[in-house]
Amino acid sequence: METAVLVEPRKERKKLLADFLHKEGLKVQSFTTAEKAVEQAKKLSTDIVILNVSMPTQSGLDALEELKGLDLSVVVLTASETTAMKHDLYALGDVVPPVPEKALLGRLRGILARRTPKVPARVSAAVQAVNAHVRAELHDPETGRLDASRIASYLGTPLSSFAKFSQVSVAGLHKSPASASVQPHLAPIARSLAILTQLLTTKTNVLAWMNSPHPDLGSETPIHLILEGKAQIVADLLDSALAGQPS
Repeated sequence: METAVLVEPRKERKKLLADFLHKEGLKVQSFTTAEKAVEQAKKLSTDIVILNVSMPTQSGLDALEELKGLDLSVVVLTASETTAMKHDLYALGDVVPPVPEKALLGRLRGILARRTPKVPARVSAAVQAVNAHVRAELHDPETGRLDASRIASYLGTPLSSFAKFSQVSVAGLHKSPASASVQPHLAPIARSLAILTQLLTTKTNVLAWMNSPHPDLGSETPIHLILEGKAQIVADLLDSALAGQPS
């Protein structure tokens, strides 16, 4: 059974998440501090860490840096995207801003569905190679952050087309395409590309899907919605598809 480490200070929310994770087939270990969670994640074979960064100690945020080197998925729950950007949490994994509980559980279900389960090295090597290739293409190699210029190049769109929805000037994007301020806007795009690569395999197929009208998107093309600042809609659609729901 796969193991999830949960860090949530609020009792009602902790129970909601723990019950949800149990129903999804995971063994859950709950902690009240990020430090304890990281310590446990290092000791045991943990598959996913889900944590709320609104913790009582600053050191809890610092402890998250240690998760970057571990072979597991990280989901950060935050009440403030400013906090997520300030501490570069988008470099850790999935960041979920404030959403209603139903939407939160839906987002977590999609994240769980698309993560790569731990399997023998021979089997996982090919899958991990695909994921690593996507990450390498979309991230700045020095900072590990998502890079707007790399994503724009992958999609075949000019970097300037990202300026409107990222709320950064064209000059600003060219100067700092991997800045912390653009990470919330790039994260759902990167997630969509990662899921599409897993489902469709080749870049040609990914781009064909991105540029084809989709009935569940009001017959709009996914790339059109992305450039309109609605990348989350596309990501949620793909999360549902990966989870086995109709798309």
